[in-house]
Amino acid sequence: MTPQPVVSRAELLAALQLQYEWGADEALCELPVDRLSEAPPQLPPRMGDAQEASARGSQDVAAGQGGRRPAVARTGGASTTAARLRAVEEATDLPTLMKLTEAPDDLFLARTATHRLEPVFVENAPFMLIGEAPDADEDRSGTLFAGEAGTLLEKMLRSVGMDRGQISMAPALPWRPPGGRTPSDTEMQACHPLLLRTIALCRPRYLVTMGVTPLKMLLGPDAAVGRLRGKWTEVPVPGLATPVPLLPMRHPLQLRASAAARRNAWQDLLILMEKLHPGE
Repeated sequence: MTPQPVVSRAELLAALQLQYEWGADEALCELPVDRLSEAPPQLPPRMGDAQEASARGSQDVAAGQGGRRPAVARTGGASTTAARLRAVEEATDLPTLMKLTEAPDDLFLARTATHRLEPVFVENAPFMLIGEAPDADEDRSGTLFAGEAGTLLEKMLRSVGMDRGQISMAPALPWRPPGGRTPSDTEMQACHPLLLRTIALCRPRYLVTMGVTPLKMLLGPDAAVGRLRGKWTEVPVPGLATPVPLLPMRHPLQLRASAAARRNAWQDLLILMEKLHPGE
């Protein structure tokens, strides 16, 4: 009998870390699941599919009688995307916007995430906070800035005499990318109209972004937090008469990186307070 090598504790921890990076962040079953043996998921029908199925049935009858079934062009994906964009542009309030964009069947993220993060609107809020793509804690709870990120955010706000219940908030993307990976350019572009319409309906006096994803979505793909943080800029928002002043900041979880990151966060908070309360 060939002796089996003894696996070290470090190797076991490395294997667990690899599974976490691949997206296995929750133990749901004690036994392994053979995904290859599972039946492929049945996606919900898209707009126009019922008519297409009816036409295909008629063609099948003709084919059974010796005829040849012609090819059918599929345009459901394009029509679904266009319908979603129209719904976003025509929404007059946040509840309507959330209902109309509840589960887009042409957006992969909406199918893989556990929960959708919804914006929080506070009347007369001093500013609106735009967060990163959801992390594991936010995806499990369906709550913006959950877990350690929420704890750090609350500490930051308390240091300048504020509470998270006083501010409006929204995620850059409502759905978490699989495994917590960085959102792709296509995913950010797909969620960009929804973010802009959310901002327009909340009508904030100021915007504060936390992290690189919301900054790129609002200022362009070349925007970098390290270069822009601590400086006010303006972003045009369709539906609002004037551009909204925006202050980029680091994400709360980056405060763990170094003392310099914490000093930068404190400096940015002072800049924000000076804007909110000039002359004090």
